[in-house]
Amino acid sequence: MSSASGKTVDVLIGSPRDSFWEAITAVLKGYYPYRLKHFHSIDEALDYGNSDGFNPILALVDGQDGTNLTSEWIQSTKMNFPDCPVIVLHSSLAPLDFEVLKKNGADQIMHINFDREFISDMVLQLAPINMEGDQIPITALMPVDLRDMDADTQINFDVYVHLPANHRSVLMRKAGDVVDQKHLDKFKTLRQQMYIKKTQMTQFFEYARTVMSMRNVPFPISMTEKFHRSKKVIYQIMAQFLSGSTTDYSEGKEILDKCKSIVADFELTKDLTPDEIFDEISRFSGNNRTLYHDCICLSAYAAYFAQLLGWSAEKRESAAIAGLLHNIGLAKLPASVGCKPLSEYSDEEKSEYHLYPERSVNMVKAKKVP
Repeated sequence: MSSASGKTVDVLIGSPRDSFWEAITAVLKGYYPYRLKHFHSIDEALDYGNSDGFNPILALVDGQDGTNLTSEWIQSTKMNFPDCPVIVLHSSLAPLDFEVLKKNGADQIMHINFDREFISDMVLQLAPINMEGDQIPITALMPVDLRDMDADTQINFDVYVHLPANHRSVLMRKAGDVVDQKHLDKFKTLRQQMYIKKTQMTQFFEYARTVMSMRNVPFPISMTEKFHRSKKVIYQIMAQFLSGSTTDYSEGKEILDKCKSIVADFELTKDLTPDEIFDEISRFSGNNRTLYHDCICLSAYAAYFAQLLGWSAEKRESAAIAGLLHNIGLAKLPASVGCKPLSEYSDEEKSEYHLYPERSVNMVKAKKVP
């Protein structure tokens, strides 16, 4: 852990735009150990960086001004704070050459809107902090699949329940305890989510593997881990679509292989009875809607409906892949949409939004996905 409970740590925010600062403070709302410091220019950051006591454990840099200026931000940050990881956040404003930025020291390059739900995961991975009590924001927690839990196995992570009405996350069980069967049954009956801290993900995956092994599951990988792994692959696929570097057919094939790996991981082309298909669809539909989640859900729905229509396994796989890639065109929306609901879009934003299916198709073609 980079931060003990009660201590604060510095995070550098680099951007000439106040809108970028507002987006970051929204993403990291409630992450109380982080002390965010906004710099409008590289010179301002360098001048302040030489003052005593400022030692960022993470930098979030605006990539909306193109490859050259973004590279300057990265290089000057790395020069002054060599151990500080840098995340570049970009939008449809300017295309970036990801390869150049990575050579210059960028640790991650993320889309400010499309990747939003994954930004907090990445931030906590690169700069872990310890948060306690019931003020932990929901974005710092991760839902777990109840099928991965076992009533008699000691947990090595904290378990939380989230109360959305009053924005509180209540600690239900501490590491070292066990979760009772009656609690698990209650959660299943109420279709309620059980959460863990994103910083304790590794511990949870270890626990779940133990549970799967005890059940003699042939490939002991939990549903929660599969879901998280798929989100990571979607992030990688998106990065390939959004990079401004040149494309050849090998990259298109690589994207297709990644899509196939998600479909295989969830066993979406497996033959099921109509009742089993109904259960699977109910399971996928029970979570909060996010862009990544929509990719996975539509992939599952497409595969299952294709199966009900009597399509071959090959056609079902194609339908699942189309579901995975259906909304990548949303990345072309202006940064101003943020995470606003559609009802709050301006007329201009709405007309841009309606272009996304066509843009998704064009992006797939441009990347030469076979």
